[in-house]
Amino acid sequence: MDKIRIWNKYIIRILETIAAPYSVLRRIYIQLVLLSIVVYTIALVFVYYQGLDWISAIYAAVNVITTVGLYAPDIYQMPSQEKLFLTVMILFTVGLFASMAQSLISTILNRNTWIDARARWRGKLMKGHIVVIGNTESILSAVKRLEILGKDYVVVTSSKKLYDELKSDKVIFGDPNDENNLLTAGIKNASSAIIAMEDDSQTLLITLKVQKLNPPLIIVTMIKDSSLIDVFKTAGADIVIPFEEFMGRIMASAAISKNFAGIVYPSSDRDYSIGVFEVKKNFKLSELPEGIIPIAILHDGKLDPYFSKETEVKPGEILFVLGNPLKFKDVSKLVE
Repeated sequence: MDKIRIWNKYIIRILETIAAPYSVLRRIYIQLVLLSIVVYTIALVFVYYQGLDWISAIYAAVNVITTVGLYAPDIYQMPSQEKLFLTVMILFTVGLFASMAQSLISTILNRNTWIDARARWRGKLMKGHIVVIGNTESILSAVKRLEILGKDYVVVTSSKKLYDELKSDKVIFGDPNDENNLLTAGIKNASSAIIAMEDDSQTLLITLKVQKLNPPLIIVTMIKDSSLIDVFKTAGADIVIPFEEFMGRIMASAAISKNFAGIVYPSSDRDYSIGVFEVKKNFKLSELPEGIIPIAILHDGKLDPYFSKETEVKPGEILFVLGNPLKFKDVSKLVE
């Protein structure tokens, strides 16, 4: 595990427990310090008046302030000064415990409403993560995929629906056009950004802001109007995905062949379809139709990308190819 992953996954969580504004420990720092002073003071009294060693005195002090009663000196043999002093300390401790309980309860109850604050605090400290920005449903799919891949991310969205569905300490609820929201998501320390707004003009505006805040950042944008691809490239987007056109190509290819499994999408005017075939009879790769390129063979649960034209594919294996989906029917005839 690299240093950035350790920082994001472990160090930030430790810092959060101790120093975050919504941290339980931070909310009761003062009470804990006062409690330590009280325990020490009462222990000192027992050392002086009861002649106890320090370990026993601390044990006795804890018993007194918690009213457990496992240690109780003979009240008739205690000096009046000791009785009065312990009475004051016990009354003070009761108030101190009440204050701690109130702070703890308040913090615990409010933690459910501080998810956004937690995401902002953590986002500013994260490094090498992915900032996901937008209001479209595709954001949900992107986040789920990042979770599967185990990648660190922070989402910025102004969609209440998306926020409620994604609700976690990785989601900032706010206007993606607001530069402050981008900064609290850690955009300056991020490795890449995914931008998908409802309106292409908003996506373009945010792309420009992100590019300004972190020029080396890898920017992936999703747009509706494919004619704007060059505009987004000029604005700093590294990868521009015209969603409607992309989905249209996928659906068209899928309609042509049931073996269609995906698209390699290098540009707006060209794509390559991926086909997956379950092999039911022996044949050589050299027998594949022209324009169909084998890319891998799955056998014994392992993906093998190393082969030649004379490699023989056997029943039970899975063949992955790249090419025109119109020719996938010919491949089906060959393998079945």
